Amino acid sequence: MVVLLVLLAGCSGLNGGAPSTQPTETTTAVPTTTSSPSNATPTDATLSNTVNYTALSDTEQQAFDSAQQRATGFAPDSVRESPSVNRTYFPTDAKEVFQNHEYVQKNRSYYQLSWDAGPTLATYDIQVTEQQPSENASVVALENLSPEVREPVQKAIENGSYDTPFGKWDSLPESLSNADFVRASGTHYKLDVIAGDFWADEMRAEPVE
Repeated sequence: MVVLLVLLAGCSGLNGGAPSTQPTETTTAVPTTTSSPSNATPTDATLSNTVNYTALSDTEQQAFDSAQQRATGFAPDSVRESPSVNRTYFPTDAKEVFQNHEYVQKNRSYYQLSWDAGPTLATYDIQVTEQQPSENASVVALENLSPEVREPVQKAIENGSYDTPFGKWDSLPESLSNADFVRASGTHYKLDVIAGDFWADEMRAEPVE
């Protein structure tokens, strides 16, 4: 690398010194060699907060590899096994090693980990109790519900309650939010729906510059 040095008279006072009084106008090409490491590393203060890629389990390595490409979430089995969740989550116990460290070293490169909350996934606990509705109660007939709503309500009637899989509904269907009772085969059931929300912890891995 060639560094071009230009010193102009009376224009610089380095380290708090007085400006030069000797008129100087020098243009000198000074050859110098510098080398930059191909991979920057964290400071010594953070090396103790680094985990080596080879020390990770197979699942943890897969999670880290994914986090190099995109935000990678961790979720319990009830979320991961839901047929309505259309993305990949890693087991929650695989995130512990990353939450205990700030950096991962892989192939002599260092990556810094960052965290955020993922998109909301909801499950709904549908509870039904056989009960006669009041005069002003809102009643919906089971057969008038859409198929995707009718099935969970039917299961709740059969068992007393039913939890929808995570991600089945982005929000509570209007037909349920506006109904106090559901009528099935001439019997009325008091309808209660309880929402449960889940936000997955999401990790990213960015190379250290």
